[in-house]
Amino acid sequence: MSAILQEVQRKLIFPIDFPSQRKTEKLQQLSLTIGAVLACILGFAQQSLNVLLVVYGISCAVTLIFVLPAYPWYNKQKLRWVQPKIEINVDQYD
Repeated sequence: MSAILQEVQRKLIFPIDFPSQRKTEKLQQLSLTIGAVLACILGFAQQSLNVLLVVYGISCAVTLIFVLPAYPWYNKQKLRWVQPKIEINVDQYD
């Protein structure tokens, strides 16, 4: 069972670079805010809570489609990790 869960966890990792994380967070906040305002306006105009929930649910689904997958344009700036410059002398510890 744990092997199955580890495989699922490995497939659910969506790596993106740090600048793209900032962009996707702003996109997420903007689209959910616009979706909430639009849902409130349409729900109030129709006098229907059902319309409000459906419109907001659709805006959440669209936001997930644009933000969640690791599209190639989210990985344009690859990180270059600093290489360690310390040399360890193994004979010293014997």
